[in-house]
Amino acid sequence: MIIRKTAAVLLIAALCLSLASCGYNPETVGTITGPDGLVREITCGEYLAAQYQVVYEIVQQAGITDNQQIDMKKLMDLEAADGGTIRDFVARSVKQTLINRTATDYLYDKTDLGDDAMTQMYYENYIQNDWAQSSQFMLQNGIGYESFRNYEMQILKGTQLPYALYGKGGEKELSEEFVNEFMETKVGRFTYIKLPYRKVMNVDNTQAENNTLKAYANEILAAIKEEKRADVVPPKDIIAEVAGGYADRYQNILGYHQEMDSITNDNQLLLDGDGKFTAAEYEQIFKVEVGEYAVIEGANGLYSIVFRHGLQAEDTVDNLFNNIITAAAAPMFQEYLAETAEKFTIELDEKATAYYSPDKIVM
Repeated sequence: MIIRKTAAVLLIAALCLSLASCGYNPETVGTITGPDGLVREITCGEYLAAQYQVVYEIVQQAGITDNQQIDMKKLMDLEAADGGTIRDFVARSVKQTLINRTATDYLYDKTDLGDDAMTQMYYENYIQNDWAQSSQFMLQNGIGYESFRNYEMQILKGTQLPYALYGKGGEKELSEEFVNEFMETKVGRFTYIKLPYRKVMNVDNTQAENNTLKAYANEILAAIKEEKRADVVPPKDIIAEVAGGYADRYQNILGYHQEMDSITNDNQLLLDGDGKFTAAEYEQIFKVEVGEYAVIEGANGLYSIVFRHGLQAEDTVDNLFNNIITAAAAPMFQEYLAETAEKFTIELDEKATAYYSPDKIVM
């Protein structure tokens, strides 16, 4: 976490400052220089959008919900996890964000993505819907529609680039060998339940509680195996029924009643890297044999019960190629983007960045 937990409570104080002011009001805050003679100015709107996003993510990670009462100056002066201040972290992150987004534009311009009318229409509709929900917050932070649109376009470009680069005919098309190995080792169908595990969000369990939860998960697994009804009763029903039978013993940790059937996922296609589980959990999941149940251990007392099915007829390489790009090539793209970003440099006007201080952000 960026902010130390002990400091988060200090943030709730006065209303934030506003950008409204007279006099000095720069339209640009610096330049970015890149390969192929690329030199572009950073507009104030682009800078403010990047800064807002960085600070927003910090506030979210800190678990602060009463955003209207954040004293932003006090937040910026807090100590960060790396030993510096939050203000230092924001300054570094905004620079890198601006470089990464320029690198995204640079790579995107080398493809033929987004040239057709339907794609452009999709982009515009997506951005306008987002603007309708976000305009109040953007405008009060000095971010107009055009700046917001450009910022959103860079996000959309970043989501499309992996398909252009690693898809069929792309510059970095995934090899047949890679795809086949991925299908064999990191694709499967599972029925699973992520067992509830906390009384209060953002409060870790004690080790004793985690030990109790682990024993609880293993008891569920043992009881499921004793049922020996997988050939008659669907795994989803077995998992939900047995987990529900232990719910009463679990309430002292969970703190509320949970219908296990409602949180049991049935015969879902999973790909290592799709974000539904952590990398450590997926390492365990794909060791489970077809037709077997297993306990999967997550962090801080999170346990899952999984049953592995065989793949279905429609789960072919051709049908899942884009899914594989999403799961496997996205990390590759992030590495490629980072390599590309290293070719860019940024220079910011200190007077302009001081004027557009994060102290003035309104959440």
